[in-house]
Amino acid sequence: MKLTATMPSERIHELDMIRGIALFGILMANMIAFKTLAFTDASSMLEGKALSENRLDANVQLFISFFVDGKFYPMFSLLFGLGFFIFYTRVLAKNMAATRVFYRRIVFLLVVGLVHLLLLWSGDILYTYALTALLLPLFFHRKQKTLITWTIALMLVSAVTMTCYMLFLGVSMEFGLREGLMTMEDIAGDTASALATMANGTYLQIVEYRFFNESFFQLFTVIFVIPGILPLFLIGLSMGKAGMFHDVKANVTRWKRLCWIGFLAGFPLTLLEVSIRYNLIDINPVFTQGLAEGIRMLAGPLQMLFYVSAFVLLLQKGTVARLFMPIASAGRMALTNYLLQTIVATTIFYGYGFGLFGSVSSSQGLLIAIVIYATQVILSHLYLKKWKQGPLEALWRKWTYSGGAAKRTA
Repeated sequence: MKLTATMPSERIHELDMIRGIALFGILMANMIAFKTLAFTDASSMLEGKALSENRLDANVQLFISFFVDGKFYPMFSLLFGLGFFIFYTRVLAKNMAATRVFYRRIVFLLVVGLVHLLLLWSGDILYTYALTALLLPLFFHRKQKTLITWTIALMLVSAVTMTCYMLFLGVSMEFGLREGLMTMEDIAGDTASALATMANGTYLQIVEYRFFNESFFQLFTVIFVIPGILPLFLIGLSMGKAGMFHDVKANVTRWKRLCWIGFLAGFPLTLLEVSIRYNLIDINPVFTQGLAEGIRMLAGPLQMLFYVSAFVLLLQKGTVARLFMPIASAGRMALTNYLLQTIVATTIFYGYGFGLFGSVSSSQGLLIAIVIYATQVILSHLYLKKWKQGPLEALWRKWTYSGGAAKRTA
């Protein structure tokens, strides 16, 4: 059985628009990790995050922390869970082995994620998504109440786990300093050496540094991340089962309720998280990052739900929908654009490119993100005038249904 690509007339354009917005949010959030040693920033674990002395840069830092960080990867995760529901339902309707086809699809994502993580950039999310997605078929036939229960429980567990993990790291580092196992001079020296490698090193030197200092830990700490990703997938799956995107008008009351919950719960928690993270509340700095991360595990998804529901409601107005249609093109090529963001950003910042690592301010980084994303929107729109899918999306689909994977079940 051969499945054809989803035609534009069959697509839920709201999803493409939201996916396109999520791409921009992820790029803004990732910019700090593209241009600095965000993955190995020991000083923030001991002293808390510091705001720039430049007012513009400090305002950009606060803007990104309050409105962006931890809000758009949950949005992408929700869409992934919803995409699973749509994909799985469509394959089942063709009387095909849906789980087998889905797992074949996930193998592609896993391989792409590992290549991305090991050879390009340590902030990859595809590897984690692929491993987490292996659990999704277990939830497809569950009732809504069961999905909601699992979602709430996993979010609470992941928040507590992340808090404890980060607090352990902070306290352990403080103990090491107090007992003379390391010094601030050692940390400063390691930071200077790392900055020099990332800004001036060859491709192989940077890959080697990232592997032993970043990527290796990403590979094996994923077990702590999965409980935070799975509930976001389940939110998307639950929305799919409820038909909230397929029939928005019939679910307006639900969307409005979700909008208010996200706003009233998400924003105050985010305010608390940002205040703790930047030492605006008098707490021992060793504890700030752990407490802030735990709170963000709850605040981010709640604020994301406000963004998604508010946007869905706004899109019911035709003028707003038409205004955002170009962004939908970027969303239809999300995988291709996500990886292109890495290629462009690492070329700008890493030593084998322009070598701007460690020398770009927060405001400059935001401007670079805007230029990259605007270019992607334009190029995606032009590309999809000629082709039905992005290049990686087409390859992904071809792999998914090749090798007899699309045979009917008995």
